[in-house]
Amino acid sequence: MVLMRFVLMPFALIAAALFAMGLHITGTTLYHQAAWHQTVATVTDVDPYTETKKNGLMIDGINVAVTYVVDDAPMTWSGKGKVIGLYAASIGDKVDLYYDPADPSILDTAAMKGWRGGLLLLAATGGFTAFYVWFFWLRRRNAP
Repeated sequence: MVLMRFVLMPFALIAAALFAMGLHITGTTLYHQAAWHQTVATVTDVDPYTETKKNGLMIDGINVAVTYVVDDAPMTWSGKGKVIGLYAASIGDKVDLYYDPADPSILDTAAMKGWRGGLLLLAATGGFTAFYVWFFWLRRRNAP
C-alpha cells in the first residue's frame, strides 16, 4: 500500500496540474464575460489557410478581418481567427465579441466552447486528486 502511494504520485501531480489549467481557462473566460465590454463585429474578410507544424501535422484555420465599433469609433482587427476564438466564419457574419476596455484592439469571443468537456475534465482530475490525497495521505492519520 505504501508503494502504491508513490507509484500513483506522478498521476496525481499531473491531474492536479490539469485541474489548475482547467480552472485558469474557465476563470479567464468568465472574467472576460464579466469585466470586458461586448460589441458586435462584422466579418469583412475570410481567407482559409493550412499550416504545417514541424512534426508534419497539418492544421486548417482562417485568417479573418472584422470591423466593430467602440465608443462610437469604428475599429478593425485582422489576423488568425483562432486568436480571437473564431474557427469558422463567412463574410458578412455578425459575431459577438468582447474587448478589453483598456485596449479595445484585444478581442475575444469568450465562448465556452467545449464547456461540458471542460467540466468533465475538472471533475475527473479534481476528484482523482482529492481521492488520492485522502486515500493515501489523510485516511489513516490519527486525530490530535
